Amino acid sequence: MSSPRQLEENSIPAEQQNQTGDVPESPIRDEKPVFMDLPEIPSTNLSFDFSTLIDPETAAKVEKVQKRQSNVLKLAEENEKLKAELKAMTDRLEAAERRKKELISLEERST
Repeated sequence: MSSPRQLEENSIPAEQQNQTGDVPESPIRDEKPVFMDLPEIPSTNLSFDFSTLIDPETAAKVEKVQKRQSNVLKLAEENEKLKAELKAMTDRLEAAERRKKELISLEERST
């Protein structure tokens, strides 16, 4: 373990640090925190479009695929709605057929 005197002897004066680009060993010793200039992060729109990173032909293909995907999803939703309507109509038809059979059997019994 080194003594405080050895640390002081090995440290670089602040004037030389700026010139040589050396960073102090401990910013706590100097009691000056080291801050770097960082770019400001936008807070409103954090979405990113990858089409800016790829060539236009690939971007056009990606757009077509996304459009197809959207169309497929819409058709799948519509298909589910139609299936539900068909099931409801089938249930009503079966109920009507059962009621018709009941009425026919009641009519036969009464005669």
